Amino acid sequence: MDRKTDGSPSGVRWALWRQDDNGHRYIVCVTQSREEAELALKNYEAHHHKQYYFIEPLRQ
Repeated sequence: MDRKTDGSPSGVRWALWRQDDNGHRYIVCVTQSREEAELALKNYEAHHHKQYYFIEPLRQ
């Protein structure tokens, strides 16, 4: 299996999720690399949103 520079398998997409105060989870965006997802996460956190954001590989 081929791997990208971040150690993840090639072809894996990454989802940035938001969880609200009630525990509901929503996909905010989907990226082609973990680095892109982490950049998006940092952007949301920089705006001081109260929700919890996290990144996971997108399951097909």
